[in-house]
Amino acid sequence: MKNKILLLAFAILAFGMTSCIDLVEEVNINKNLSGSYEMRLETAGLGALMGQMGNMPEIPGMKEMDQKIQLLKSQPGISNVKNNIKVKDMKFQIAFDFADPRSLNNALYTIAGIKPSIFVKKFLKIKDNKIVRPNLSPYLQKLIEEQNLSGELPSDDLLDYINYKFIVNTPSPVESVTSDRAMIQDGKMKVITSYSFRELLIEENNVYLRINM
Repeated sequence: MKNKILLLAFAILAFGMTSCIDLVEEVNINKNLSGSYEMRLETAGLGALMGQMGNMPEIPGMKEMDQKIQLLKSQPGISNVKNNIKVKDMKFQIAFDFADPRSLNNALYTIAGIKPSIFVKKFLKIKDNKIVRPNLSPYLQKLIEEQNLSGELPSDDLLDYINYKFIVNTPSPVESVTSDRAMIQDGKMKVITSYSFRELLIEENNVYLRINM
């Protein structure tokens, strides 16, 4: 793990201390509430540099990812599943189409390895006139505690250069959003929020988002 942190620190310095790693979730929603989903890692060339350095450590959960992808492909309401996961080159992409909001949430449960129940909150609530993303910070804190990952996190300073970006392409023009961090673009048909992992994991910022249409 020390090697991983040193490599990441060197790579960030090499890229001029700019924010160069984004974990992006992008959801496209149609008027009938079907749509498409993509989770991807954007590294602005950092992945190629890390691949050349070699010695990339194993990332927790990657061994189970192939199995989760297969489950995703057989899941009702999910189609056109695509994935491109290469840990060595820091490439990570999962994409699929969903028939309705329930299918989308069931797919996200599968990716997260969570069994759906009445006690588990939806990852994304989609209605004709609103879209709601719950606060993620408590979920991330619980995941870190359950998997004993706190000792494997990069330093607080490095977490400033790793972002979580959430993008929603809406079926109707956006009238208002709850978050002051949300940016409305593309003729009020796109909403983007972005937080550093330091804000999510250390400062535990409330990233609740409600989009009214």
